[in-house]
Amino acid sequence: MTTKDIIFRYIKRRKADGINYISSVHFEIDVPKYGKDYWQVTKLPSAYSREWRNIREHRKYEEIGIESVVEIINNKKTRIKAWELK
Repeated sequence: MTTKDIIFRYIKRRKADGINYISSVHFEIDVPKYGKDYWQVTKLPSAYSREWRNIREHRKYEEIGIESVVEIINNKKTRIKAWELK
């Protein structure tokens, strides 16, 4: 199971639950836990964040039926980024 596969499966699971966004917090906490708990794959959060950047840059999300990923603009002074999955 690759890093990209785990991210894609995590996103598909969220979409199936009606959740159409993902944030940097998910890549720091939830995605690594999902990879370990469901796929017995241990990776650092930074590995998932790097792969997510690569997925966005090369529009690889289209492979799982997502047409676009749009950054959600947050007016607060925060370092948390979030993306809407359309």
